[in-house]
Amino acid sequence: MDAIEINNIEALSYGENPHQCAGISKISDGIEYEILSRNKNLEYIDYINLSENVKLLAEFFDVNSSVISKEGFICAVALGTTTEDAFTKVMETDPISITGSTAGFSKEIGIEVAKLLKTLKIKNVISTGYSKEAFSYLLDTDINMVVVKTPLHEIQGFCTKDIKVTPFGILVQEQNTSKLSKENFNVVSQTKPTKEQIEDAVFAWKISKHLKSSSVVIAKDLNAEAIVNSRSNMVVAVESAMDLACEKSKDAVMAIDCPIETSQVLNTAIQGRIGLIVESGDSNKSSEILKQADKYGISMIFTKIRNKRY
Repeated sequence: MDAIEINNIEALSYGENPHQCAGISKISDGIEYEILSRNKNLEYIDYINLSENVKLLAEFFDVNSSVISKEGFICAVALGTTTEDAFTKVMETDPISITGSTAGFSKEIGIEVAKLLKTLKIKNVISTGYSKEAFSYLLDTDINMVVVKTPLHEIQGFCTKDIKVTPFGILVQEQNTSKLSKENFNVVSQTKPTKEQIEDAVFAWKISKHLKSSSVVIAKDLNAEAIVNSRSNMVVAVESAMDLACEKSKDAVMAIDCPIETSQVLNTAIQGRIGLIVESGDSNKSSEILKQADKYGISMIFTKIRNKRY
C-alpha cells in the first residue's frame, strides 16, 4: 500500500459538531479549485457536500446538469436543455432540502440562476464557471462561490484508493470506477423499455453509484424524482422512494445498488407502477424476480455491477 502523508493541516472552524476540532490537508493529486466568494473559510460539512457534489457532476460533465447535496447526501439531480432548466427541475424535486444546501453545476452559471440561488438561500455553489453578471451578483451575497478548474471528466476516479480508518484497522479498497457498456447493460425482460426509459436508466444508475447503500433512485425525463440514501434494508428504501415520488413513479425508472433479493421489493415497485428496474441481477433470486416482473409487464435491465457504498 502506498504511504499517505498528512501535513500542512489548515484549521477549520470546527468539525461535525462545534466541540470537535478539525482541519483540512490538501493533497497533491487533488482537484484544482478556487473559492471566489469573500468568505474563504469553508466549514467541515461544506467540504463534504462539495466533494459529494463534484463527484456526481463529473458523471455528467458533457451535459447541463445540476446537483443538490446536503448533510453529506445527494438530494436531487437533473439534466436539462440549459443550466437554468436543470436547476428548475431540482428545485421542484426537493424544495425542502434545497435551503441551506450546496448546489452544483456542470456548466457556467448565468445571472438568472444566480438570482434563484439567492432567493433559495443556498449556502454553497460549485460550478465550472460563472458569467460576469452572475459572479458580481453572487459576490454581494452570503453564498460561498467555488469554481472547479480541473476538467470534470478528469475527476472521475481521481483517487485510486478508498480509505477508512476503523478501530480494527485501516480499510483500503479500490475506488468504484465501474461504467456501463453494451457488455453489462442487458435488457432481460419480455417487456422492452422505451428509448426514453433507457436514457433515464443510465442517468439513474450513474446517480446510484454515488449514493450510500442501501439506495434507490426513481428517475423520469432525466430528473431524479426520488433519491433515498442509506436505509437499513432495500424494502424500506424502495417504500421510502415510492412515498417521495408519489404519482411520478408511474412508468418511471427505478435503479438500486444491488440485486433484488425479495419479492416484497418488486411488489412495492409494482404498486408504484414502475416501468423499468435497473439492478445488478447477479443473485440466485434474480431469475425468480425476473419471472415476476414479466408477469406484471415491468422491463428489467441487469448490469452485473453492484454499486454498494458504505
